[in-house]
Amino acid sequence: MTTDIKAHLRCWGVVAGLLLSSSIHATGLTLEEAVDRALANDIWLTSSHYNETAKRAMADAAGALPDPKISLALANVPTDSLNFGQEGMTQFAVGISQMLPRGDTLELKEQRFSQESRLQPLMRQQRRAQVRMQISQLWIDAWQARESLELIRLNRRLFKQLESVATSSYRVALGKTQQQDVVRAQLELTQLEDKINRLELQYDTLRARLSEWVAMPLESSAEAAVIAISSQQPDMELVRQVPAEVGDDGRARFFLQHPAVVLLDRQVEVAQTDIRLAEQSYKPAWGVSASYGYRGEDPMGRDRADLFSLGVSMEMPLFSTRRQDGELASASTRVEVIRTERLLKLRQLLAAYDTSLAAWTRLNERLSLYRKQLLPQTAQAAEAALNAYTRDAGDFAEVVRARIAELNARLAEIEIVAEQQKQVAQLNYLMTQVSQKEE
Repeated sequence: MTTDIKAHLRCWGVVAGLLLSSSIHATGLTLEEAVDRALANDIWLTSSHYNETAKRAMADAAGALPDPKISLALANVPTDSLNFGQEGMTQFAVGISQMLPRGDTLELKEQRFSQESRLQPLMRQQRRAQVRMQISQLWIDAWQARESLELIRLNRRLFKQLESVATSSYRVALGKTQQQDVVRAQLELTQLEDKINRLELQYDTLRARLSEWVAMPLESSAEAAVIAISSQQPDMELVRQVPAEVGDDGRARFFLQHPAVVLLDRQVEVAQTDIRLAEQSYKPAWGVSASYGYRGEDPMGRDRADLFSLGVSMEMPLFSTRRQDGELASASTRVEVIRTERLLKLRQLLAAYDTSLAAWTRLNERLSLYRKQLLPQTAQAAEAALNAYTRDAGDFAEVVRARIAELNARLAEIEIVAEQQKQVAQLNYLMTQVSQKEE
């Protein structure tokens, strides 16, 4: 092999090692910025504040008595003469009546709306934790696609150069380069092109999904579509640790403060209030009324005494117990349903935590193995294969295989980092605790 070609290949090997170990750094949307913008743009949180305000207003309205009824009547007017003073029973009556709801219905309705309003801060905490996890994992997927794409694009130029060197060497019949080596180099180059196309599609799709969350409300669709992902490697850490207590009971106590579990606890309280409301339907509803009747003078011109009436009415639920029994049974069953959902949610959180923690631990071990052993070894193998080929002591196919192995190892490292960070995002969501000051 000529000296020029050997020098060309050695230079290519040095540049390849440098490019495989790094990628182009460009400014773009960082992970923290993506999460902050997603939370700031989440209109669901705004809707939750409105719902809370509405529930509080309903609580104030529910505690008020129903409006009283006022009646006006011209009673007992004689039809023969229509004379107001002819008969003693004729009168102009003004009455007022007021219904009193059953038992503690008003207080319980007010309490129920207040309890529903207190659900909203917990729902917002749960929403923020979910959005933070979802956006983090989506951004990490986009970062992985971007870094993989940049790495393959850099190596496409290097493999293009290698294919040119192999073609030149084959044409001048130098060294041991054969036609199959040229074909192999062209094949690897074509496969890299295919990987680039697939990664570009994946990257564009992820950016489009991310723009739904992070694009500002006034941005046009074209502006939102150009969202760039920063090349800065994600470096999230666990925000807290589950206390190392013996048995599942100790760990379960930790997850009792997760917003999803506390939210179900509050829903149990609302359902218990529904039970008390259903029990009020067995009590009678009361009503009070009062009326004043004005009478005119008698036919002799003498004054008649005006009349005053006072009454009490009571609605007894004697013939509708089937309805009350059904409402009470439904409310009681609802409590048990929510308690079952709460137990299921606790089990899901525990299982998801154990799964994510095990995956995170294994990914850390794999990442350490790659960085300490596998990546240096693949780089050394690629360098050794290139040196052997330039001395006519190795095969061109071995050079290609070694470089592909090194490229795949770098891509695997990016994938491991992404998966490890996604598990951190998952664990941070699972370990979310209800804040003392609910927003």
